[in-house]
Amino acid sequence: MIKQSFNDLGLGTKAKRLVNKDGTFNVVRSGQPFSTVNLYQSLIKMPWIHFHFMTFSILIFINGLFALSYFLIGVEYLNGITDGDNQRDFLNCLFFSLQTFTTVGYGHISPRSDLVSFLAAIEAITGLMVFAVITGLIYGRFAKPTAKILYSDNLLVSPYQDGLSYQFRVVNQRKSVIVDIHARVLVSFAEKGKLRSYKPLDLERSSIMLFPLNWTVVHPITESSPLFGITHEDLSKGDAEFIIVIKGYDDTFSQEVNSIHSYRYDEVIWNAKFEPMYEASEDGSTNLQIDKLNDYKLVKQFEPALN
Repeated sequence: MIKQSFNDLGLGTKAKRLVNKDGTFNVVRSGQPFSTVNLYQSLIKMPWIHFHFMTFSILIFINGLFALSYFLIGVEYLNGITDGDNQRDFLNCLFFSLQTFTTVGYGHISPRSDLVSFLAAIEAITGLMVFAVITGLIYGRFAKPTAKILYSDNLLVSPYQDGLSYQFRVVNQRKSVIVDIHARVLVSFAEKGKLRSYKPLDLERSSIMLFPLNWTVVHPITESSPLFGITHEDLSKGDAEFIIVIKGYDDTFSQEVNSIHSYRYDEVIWNAKFEPMYEASEDGSTNLQIDKLNDYKLVKQFEPALN
């Protein structure tokens, strides 16, 4: 069996920040030809507010083109439009376009020439096709399995047993059930020539069966740790970045989901400890306070003999 190497994680060896805070890769693609597959993936992955804005913009643009066509042909070829100024005539053409595009067809305005009837038929077919595509995209966005795992804002260097440890905290933002969850953490350093190296970090617990509460992921600093004897100045000089990959089985989607995150050296807090996130309620249930995910307190400086 070939031993796995972490010298090249697939992220290159020259980038500054490898993974953005939202879990996306800090990579800008250029020189790639247009592809409908890439377009579909972009539409599925883009934020909802961007998707809605783009969708409404396209609908307004298409209807504006058809309305302008009706207006240029002449409003006298549309029944139900009384004489008015150009602004009012164009608005009537736009309303007729929207009624035709959505196949509502109130009947107040109707075509009275073959050319306008032909154009209205094309618009009705276009509307059916556009709404079919939009419906498929919305379904794809809802059906796409995703993990909404929240990460603490900072990575803490905290006392652990007789030494120190690196710790961060995660919690499931959704009410869905995630089971058999695994975590992998690597640290990346820019070494000689500013080329990056990747080193895996052993965790106190790399997996948990159930994930109803928060999970504090801990890397104990032992003599075998790549971070043994490393100070904050060393992390800064090496432009260190901690890359986290978490995956688990989501019961809602009945599929495996994953989440990617990273912390840079300037997001590491030394000599700190996380505050508790949950407590027992009087009714016997457990109250998980997600808004306390980032709460920590500074502790007395503790520096064991690492060197």
